[in-house]
Amino acid sequence: MVFISAEDFFEKAARCTALSRQEEIALAQRMQAGAQEARQKLIEGYLPFVAGVVRRRSGEDRSLTLALYCVKALESAVDAFDFLQENEPFLHRLSWYLRQAYTSYLVR
Repeated sequence: MVFISAEDFFEKAARCTALSRQEEIALAQRMQAGAQEARQKLIEGYLPFVAGVVRRRSGEDRSLTLALYCVKALESAVDAFDFLQENEPFLHRLSWYLRQAYTSYLVR
């Protein structure tokens, strides 16, 4: 997904819908089989959460750069996480990746 401004990022994130656990599992199985569109749907399913984090972190300075750091962190988290396991929720792992992205954004 391409964003041209921070406002564009927030608008596109608002149009995405959250995934149910069953949808998540089905997409993860397809992603493991090599389906890139399944990976993209997983990313889009968590984009509203990421937008909320960016909105809270950036305050008045709604930075596209921070949004891009966080989207990259979301992509990395989706690639690294095993959605088929049951012992750790994805949001827990994603929040760790987002904290790392925010720290990287602050020290850039």
